[in-house]
Amino acid sequence: MKIFLDVNIFIDVQRKREGWTKSFEVIRSVLEGKNEGYISALTPAIIYFLRKELTSEIRAKEEMLDAVRDFKIVDLTSKIINDASGDKNITDFEDAIQFHSAKGVAKILITRNTVDYKKVADKLEILTPEQFLEK
Repeated sequence: MKIFLDVNIFIDVQRKREGWTKSFEVIRSVLEGKNEGYISALTPAIIYFLRKELTSEIRAKEEMLDAVRDFKIVDLTSKIINDASGDKNITDFEDAIQFHSAKGVAKILITRNTVDYKKVADKLEILTPEQFLEK
């Protein structure tokens, strides 16, 4: 199944936030080839930035590359930027970029903040890691 992971799924695991083990199970489903995983071109940059706060630049890059190695990265195009910036249904610009990156490649967007995507749930299935794993 083609799934798109919002960057917050990776942040769950990095920071061991509540529910992080379920987020890791979703990531592992891609690593094991059970699902075809996609991420936004923003995701590696955000992972790197957050890791750099805690470790060296070299280590942050290595950890970022390791985290995303089995995912297909959706190029950040001018169309995605324009669609995201003009989207009246998603108020957070980064979330809008995630959504517009996802809708061209996957059937499901997996995220922690489903509330931000309520108005576009008719265009793409929006699930938490827990909901996805129950399917």
